[in-house]
Amino acid sequence: MSLYVYNPTSGPSRKEFRMAARNKPLNGSTIGLIDNGKMNSDTIINTIANRLSQKYQLVDIIIHKKASFSHGINEHEAVLLANKCDFIISGVGD
Repeated sequence: MSLYVYNPTSGPSRKEFRMAARNKPLNGSTIGLIDNGKMNSDTIINTIANRLSQKYQLVDIIIHKKASFSHGINEHEAVLLANKCDFIISGVGD
């Protein structure tokens, strides 16, 4: 009878990536804020919205609340936000 021992570890994984292209300045932009629904996320999102409004001349701020923090937004929601917003920030609470 033979006994085989397997080593389940592997070396580090490397993935090359490039940073996304930088958008235009915030003045005159519509900002999308995604609230992940966790405790205090609404406070964080509202604080971000207020500070951005004070610092920049924004056209609009769209706040979208996810159905659940454990799920991403669906494709339809992503397309709607992408079509309306120049920038999107996803917030995390806790």
